[in-house]
Amino acid sequence: MYLLLSIFLFITPFHVEQLLKKGEISEVEKECKGLEDESFFMGEVNFLKKDFNSALSFYNELPVSSPYANDALFRMLLIKEINKESLEFYAEAELAILMGKFDKGIKYIQEGISRDSSTYSYAASLLSIAYEKKDDIVMAIQVLLDAVQLEPNNLLTPYLLERAGILCVRMGRYDDARDVYEKLCASFPDSPIISIVRNRIKQLP
Repeated sequence: MYLLLSIFLFITPFHVEQLLKKGEISEVEKECKGLEDESFFMGEVNFLKKDFNSALSFYNELPVSSPYANDALFRMLLIKEINKESLEFYAEAELAILMGKFDKGIKYIQEGISRDSSTYSYAASLLSIAYEKKDDIVMAIQVLLDAVQLEPNNLLTPYLLERAGILCVRMGRYDDARDVYEKLCASFPDSPIISIVRNRIKQLP
């Protein structure tokens, strides 16, 4: 979801992306000025500041040809579908995770779930990232699979399964990865990521 180094005095999207990945949103706000994808980065800044209306406005300004268009559409979906109270906790969680405060991020996610349990699939995607960064890959996989079991028809389910498969491969659990990928293909044959997943299956040892 975050993206692209400064060369001499030239600011590039990569440089701003790296600042965003570290949670340096004040620097992002300053450095993105004048970039072609400024509206995306400003959307991210406002999302992480929990100013969701402003974030929506910036995301709406982004051209569909932008490499960040899908990321912006996903953010817009979250803002429109998740209640504001839960989303505030998730934005806090995401910023904490970006800044390396993983346990704090997990607490925010748990607060978000407690406000609205129907947001669990999205919460699980954040939890998985937090556990992965804590080097607890087993838990990172488990929270994804738990979410799939709890909400099998959620819009995010194919992506959670794909992520679980990727993490299984990282652990050398190739049979588990195959099972997860094949479940995804069987349950969501029309998913936009289906061709990617089938290719992942072919690449398994």
